[in-house]
Amino acid sequence: MKKIILILLSAAIVSCTPLKPHECDKSRALDSCRYNRSGKVGDNDIYGKQASGIKKALDAALSQPHAWNGKRCNAHLDFRKDGTLEHFIIKGGDKAYCNALREAAKNARFPEFTDQHVFDVMGSARWNMEGQP
Repeated sequence: MKKIILILLSAAIVSCTPLKPHECDKSRALDSCRYNRSGKVGDNDIYGKQASGIKKALDAALSQPHAWNGKRCNAHLDFRKDGTLEHFIIKGGDKAYCNALREAAKNARFPEFTDQHVFDVMGSARWNMEGQP
């Protein structure tokens, strides 16, 4: 009987304590992890560096990278962990710029995802892209 009470008490304590992997934000042990990273190109963290690498790869693959100043494209990108792009799905924005980005993505060499947390957050995500000046 004492073993059963000890097991139940242990389970109650564990279920109330957040079990938090590295950089995981959650309030209860059974919640899913949330990683509070914006993934903006200007962020000075591993998420920002990955976003910057992806943006640079796309810009480098554009045939006329400076022709899109002020244009915007909202797209959903799905990557493999090795950086291979699986899907480029246009969600909205300037049609010509989005189509140019989709074509550029076919030839772009995207950076590998070296961190599993970054891949979990950014491996399948929506991107708001702006043409460079």
